[in-house]
Amino acid sequence: MQFFRKLAKSIFFKIILAFVALSFVLFGVSSFILGSPNTWVAKIGGDTISYGQFNSALRADREIILASSNKSEEALQYLESERFKSDVLGRLVNQVMIKKLADDFDVSASKKIILESIARDPSFKNESGKFDRKKFEAFLKKNGLNEEKYVSEITNGIAATMILQSIAVSAPMSDSVIAQVENFKQEKRVADVITISSKNVGNIAKPSEEELQKFFTENQTQYVLPERRKVSYLSFSKKDFAKDLQISDQEIFAEYENGKEQYTKSETRNFYHVVFDKEIEAKNFLQKFEEFTQVDKLKVQIEFEKLAKELAKKDLKAITLSKVSQKDLIPQIAEPIFKLAVNENSQVIASPLGFHVFLLNEIAQPQLIPFSEVKNGIKQKMAEGREEKVLQEKISAIDDLLLTSNSLAEVAKKFGLKVTATSVVIDENSKNDKGEEVSEIKSFDNFAKNSFALKAKQTSKVFYAKNSEGFYALEVAEIIPSKQRELVEVQSRVTADLLVVKLKEALGDLARKVGEEVKQNPNEVAKVAARYRLKLDKAREFPRIFYLTFQGQQVPYQDQFLKDLFAITVDQATPLATQGESEFVIGVLREIKKSAVNSIQLEQAKKQSAEEFRKEVMSDYNAYLLARYPVKTNDKIFAKQEEK
Repeated sequence: MQFFRKLAKSIFFKIILAFVALSFVLFGVSSFILGSPNTWVAKIGGDTISYGQFNSALRADREIILASSNKSEEALQYLESERFKSDVLGRLVNQVMIKKLADDFDVSASKKIILESIARDPSFKNESGKFDRKKFEAFLKKNGLNEEKYVSEITNGIAATMILQSIAVSAPMSDSVIAQVENFKQEKRVADVITISSKNVGNIAKPSEEELQKFFTENQTQYVLPERRKVSYLSFSKKDFAKDLQISDQEIFAEYENGKEQYTKSETRNFYHVVFDKEIEAKNFLQKFEEFTQVDKLKVQIEFEKLAKELAKKDLKAITLSKVSQKDLIPQIAEPIFKLAVNENSQVIASPLGFHVFLLNEIAQPQLIPFSEVKNGIKQKMAEGREEKVLQEKISAIDDLLLTSNSLAEVAKKFGLKVTATSVVIDENSKNDKGEEVSEIKSFDNFAKNSFALKAKQTSKVFYAKNSEGFYALEVAEIIPSKQRELVEVQSRVTADLLVVKLKEALGDLARKVGEEVKQNPNEVAKVAARYRLKLDKAREFPRIFYLTFQGQQVPYQDQFLKDLFAITVDQATPLATQGESEFVIGVLREIKKSAVNSIQLEQAKKQSAEEFRKEVMSDYNAYLLARYPVKTNDKIFAKQEEK
């Protein structure tokens, strides 16, 4: 899936997908759809994955992905896909399979190896290249992981790697054999090559009436006028409903009145506050303060400020907390101090920050924010999603009217659309009678397909015109049946088609003639080329295999001419070979260039040979594993999708 590939480009997500997707692939699970709950979801040999385990894994992996991707659109799409459920189940099956194999091979990853693996991860190193604990913890927090889960996954990964390395031994091929194979691949051929193309054929005589009639009769099915539709349509966009998207002051004020609670400033309080590292210090402060307040309750704020300066070394600015709401503080502090009366002090309150003493100085009652201050914010909030909502309501209403009235004109009139019904005549390939694409409908996705799905005099529903960011609806005014055309109607086209056929025949005749002459006299290839004014490439070098770049990979390719060239001896001509629709080539081999691979090429060849061997071994071993530990899924929970 495209969104999954895009998602996997994220640096953090690549690390997370090592857990969720199948990084240590020993077993793969096909796509599944989650059904109703049951006691188990899968069995591997004698082990069972319960429904609870599967659901827990789904939730955990979902949290990891959301945390690591900042809830991107691609991540959300992936989490709603069948692929996600399949990947999670596959990972759980792999974990069971790895555990079984670890027992079979007596493999275990020591704590030292695990810690070294984490410490070597470049993601957790600082600028000096050393392991940074804070960086590691930030990574775990950002991606919704804890240290236990991360270490568990690393442990599984190391065990799987050790098992794979035990199985996938080095390819049992000697350096000499590999060198011989590589030398064979690197061999080249030097040849003189003649190219015969359509431009080497002279002018083709204009066909006679008899030839045209004969060709037309033999190919009549090519000149049938296909069934067509005469289609009327109207189109519109969200701009046509701009007035419905406007938000009036009355609507905004009504929203303000209905939601006054959210536009009311919370009660706030002003405090004096001191915090101590030790509880004994806080209790000492409180004791001295309360001794004074028993004597003079009118000067409590002055005494609190004085004691804070003496005992806590804090000035007035440092102890003042202004306009504090209850939600601004942690619950263990907020609850007791918001029960205080003005000029009342708290007892010593312990928190992660230390030991606190508060004095409440003033209470500001809740206050409704004036409409003028929040008007723009309310309007902006109301506008969110309004465009989509209005548009969907309009489309739904238009669809309903199309169904009941079966009239584009009535729809245009009813909704005040500034469009006029236009008609076009098209075949199922969006072509007109001349075989040309109709430009007016290019921006309407699947216009022809939707037209040919209707009956005569029938209107459609509203369709999305993707390329123009608009919408359209259509009506089939008339169905025009297919008919066989007469020669006079298509004479110019028949003439052009016949000339193409005659040109191909002439080119083939010329190519065969040249090929025969070169075959009989390989050493006179230059004279043959000059006689027919053909292109000649002398001493052109060819590799045994060409490589084409496809989807970022090098794909080996060898055409018939290359095969023929590498199958002949020096001074021998190749058979005639086609190159595309309008060219032929023939070559004469002049030299065989042997190859001697260097140490770098040999090393690369050895790696490739070993990799191919490992793939073959692992393919066979996977088949053995599934036979030894059969994997069964619960049909009551999962139903396999049919492959499209």
